[in-house]
Amino acid sequence: MISIVTRLLQSVIVFLPMQYVFAQQDFQEYYDQVYQIRVISSQAGSKSSIGSGFQVTLDGLIVTNYHVVSSFVLSPETFQIEYQSHTGEKGSLQLLDFDVVNDLAVLRHSNPQARVLNFARQDLNKGEIVYALGNPHDYGTTLVNGANNGMVEHSYNDKILYSGSLNSGMSGGPALNENGEVVGVNVATAGSQLSFLVPAKKAMTLVDAKREIAQADYLLEIAKQIKSWQRPRVQELIDQKWGQETFAGLNLFGEIRKDFQCWGRTNDDNEARHVEHTSKSCRSGDSIYLDPELSAGELYFSFEHSKTLDLNATQFVARYQSIMRPRNKSNFEHSTNFQCHTDFVDNKNAQSFVRVTTCIRAYKKIRELYDSLFLVEQVRNDEKVISHFSVSAVEKDQIQAVNQKFFEELL
Repeated sequence: MISIVTRLLQSVIVFLPMQYVFAQQDFQEYYDQVYQIRVISSQAGSKSSIGSGFQVTLDGLIVTNYHVVSSFVLSPETFQIEYQSHTGEKGSLQLLDFDVVNDLAVLRHSNPQARVLNFARQDLNKGEIVYALGNPHDYGTTLVNGANNGMVEHSYNDKILYSGSLNSGMSGGPALNENGEVVGVNVATAGSQLSFLVPAKKAMTLVDAKREIAQADYLLEIAKQIKSWQRPRVQELIDQKWGQETFAGLNLFGEIRKDFQCWGRTNDDNEARHVEHTSKSCRSGDSIYLDPELSAGELYFSFEHSKTLDLNATQFVARYQSIMRPRNKSNFEHSTNFQCHTDFVDNKNAQSFVRVTTCIRAYKKIRELYDSLFLVEQVRNDEKVISHFSVSAVEKDQIQAVNQKFFEELL
C-alpha cells in the first residue's frame, strides 16, 4: 500500500506544470519584497482602502497604482498613507509623484529594505508566463501566474492583457518575468481570468523623473496630466475622417479608431412589437480613475433608430422619448449640474426636422475641464433617429469642435 501511494505522489510531482514548480522553488524570496499599501482614515483611525507596492531603489522609492492612493490625493487632510511589511512592521509613506493616466504613483519609504526589485530592460514575448504578487483582500501576499497576451487592442493607452486572476488588494503589486524582473504593475479586476498590467517602462519613466509634487499642487497636477493626454486624443478625432458603416439602412459610422468598440441590438425577434427598433453604441476603451465616484476621459456615442409599424404619429412620439445620461461616473461633490441648450435645425433635404441639445457641466476641483452631452434627434412622420455623443474631461474650446464634427458626420 505504501509503495502504491509513493508512486502516485511521484507521478503527480513529475507532471506538475513547470511554471508552478518554478514559482514555488524560485519566487519564494520575492514574497517578502511586497508591501501592503494602506490609506488610513484619520477620523476613523483604521484603513479605508488597501493595495500593494514594491521597492525599486535603495533610498526607499516604492511603486504602486494611483488608484490605491487616490483618496489621499484628493483629500490629503483627511487621509494618511502607510505600509505594512511581511513581518507586520508598519510605517508612514510619503507621496512623491503620480501618473493618473497610467494609474501609477511613487511613494517614499522611511525605513527602506536593503533589497529592491529591478525593472526588466527587455519587452516580453506573447505567451510568456508572468508572475504577479500582491495582497488580495488582506489575506496575505499571494502569487498568481498567467500568460502575457500583448497590448490590449481596443485601447488608446498601452496596457498589457494578462491571463491572471488579480483580485482587489493586488493592485500596485509587481508582475515579474522568470528572472524576477518587473515587467508590469498589477491593475486588479474582480478576479476574472483577464486582467491588466501597466507596462514597466511607464513606471520606470515616473521613477526616473525624480519629482516631488507639493500637496497644494495635487489637483493642479491632475488637471495638467489629463489635459496633456486628452487634448491630442480628442483632436485626432476632430481632424480625422470617420469611416462610414451602415446602420438601419443609414450611412453613419462605427469603430472610428482602434480604441473604440461598438455593439448593436435589434427587436426583430419580437413578433408583438409595434415599433421596429435598432440601436448601436460605441465607446472608447480608456477612462481615468480619479476617485470611487469620479472617472474622466470617457468617449461614447450611440444611435437609436425607431420606425412605427402600427402606431400613429402621436403614439409613436410619446412612446419613444429621448433620454440623455452621462457615461462617466461623477456626482455633485465633483461636478456641477448640467446646463443645457436646445436648437432646431432646418433639414429640408431629408424632409425632417432636427432638434439639437447640448449639455455641459464643469468639474469643481479639477479646474478647466468639462463634460459634454450632445443629442441630435431627427424625426420624420413614422421614423426617428436619435444620436448621442458624450465626452468627459475635455477643455471648453474642444467641446464645440468635437460636437460640430459629430453633427457634420451625421448629416
